[in-house]
Amino acid sequence: MLRAGAGLSTERDSARAAADATAAALESAGLGRADVLLLFATTHHGPGFTRATRTGGNLAGTDNVIGCSAAGVLAGELEVEGGPGVAALVLQGELAARRFFVPLERGRPQRAADCVADAVADAARPGAVLFLFADSYNVQWEPLLQGLASGLPGVRVVGGGASENGSVGEVAVFAGNASSSNAISGVLLAGDLRTTVGVTHAVHRVGCVHRVTSAQGNVILALDGRPAYEAFAAVVPASLLEDPPRALAVVLAGLSVGEGEFVARHLRGFDPQRGAVALAAPVVEGQELFFGVRDPQGARDDLQRVLVDQAAAWEATSPAAALYVNCVGRGRGFYGVPGLDTAYIRQHLGGVPVAGFFSGAEIAPGGAMSRLHQYTGVLAMLGPRT
Repeated sequence: MLRAGAGLSTERDSARAAADATAAALESAGLGRADVLLLFATTHHGPGFTRATRTGGNLAGTDNVIGCSAAGVLAGELEVEGGPGVAALVLQGELAARRFFVPLERGRPQRAADCVADAVADAARPGAVLFLFADSYNVQWEPLLQGLASGLPGVRVVGGGASENGSVGEVAVFAGNASSSNAISGVLLAGDLRTTVGVTHAVHRVGCVHRVTSAQGNVILALDGRPAYEAFAAVVPASLLEDPPRALAVVLAGLSVGEGEFVARHLRGFDPQRGAVALAAPVVEGQELFFGVRDPQGARDDLQRVLVDQAAAWEATSPAAALYVNCVGRGRGFYGVPGLDTAYIRQHLGGVPVAGFFSGAEIAPGGAMSRLHQYTGVLAMLGPRT
């Protein structure tokens, strides 16, 4: 039986914050100890990240302490943005837990994927879930995730990129007593465990869906047999086209990765003379694509759609816990009010223990493998298989 609890503290002292958050999580679960502790701490606690992980681990009675730095944290109905915060999620049950901590080497994402696969190999099996946290500033997401898909077939990879509030220019990931930038960390969970994952988007499609008919790397030359720039210009106001930096900041592309599934990607540039549009991701001929903008009301609607689907998926048996990884591009600055995502989660899922953080990128299944997502909220729900 999987048991879980969540807690959050806004104490300024790092050790005290970790102790309070972990104690609240244990108390809410009715536990004296835990097998796994997920811990997320805001930038304010940077000098004391290892104090936080050590304190939380000692109190929970486990070495399996995993997490990362964050611009904001969340637990229950509370979201902390712009101030000190530590969020904790404790798990206990008949689980095989394998944590890992792998330094990143520039230009060698496959080696990092291989090291992760080696570290969890004895427990990896189809149906397991791997929570992954990475240095958003230094990881090569796409090849890392491709390597994990090859090395850990049937294992769901969920998580996100560590973030910060913009004051230090550096992030950190945690595993055990280790805390470092330029690394990835996480834990694989296997056993009598069921996981469902929902991805909610903030990008609203403008115009129709196109098919890439000519491309070179990340440069789209033609959509539906016509210059790509024509399709782009057809949905972008003239005032934006006359201000390229602003247009590139406002308009995004949605790339199809499966039936009804897409990932949002930034635009790198456009060339009216050449008729080309460049993305911050490679594209292939035959791939479907649309242009879109971030939409707060659309994001609310899509979050509720995901939550309705997730609640329906657990009608037969109750979930024990949930991890919510929410993009730093959402939250109070996006919606205009604080705490909206967690309020909707509580409304639809009741008292399920939920904790997480505001991320620099989100990782969740998309099509045949886990992928990098942007401007999304990723909800991973855990519970018994039957």
